[in-house]
Amino acid sequence: MQDIARTWGQQDLDVFADRARTLTSGDAYTLSGCEETHFVVAVADRGGESHTDLLVYLPAEERVADLRLRRDRLVTIQRPAR
Repeated sequence: MQDIARTWGQQDLDVFADRARTLTSGDAYTLSGCEETHFVVAVADRGGESHTDLLVYLPAEERVADLRLRRDRLVTIQRPAR
């Protein structure tokens, strides 16, 4: 994950605003009020619930963390261009 985070800005990325429910493994995202980029390792989205559970890599802290976001939370997604 450290290598991916280190070279992230050197790739062609599609950057767009969307809801947290659209995040997939391999995406990165930022939240309003937080400048740090979060790298999505895994997603557990249980469609009937109001939250999406994420396993994310936080490069500034060099750690992986479990996060829970509201499915309708607006995030800025960075996704490698296809």
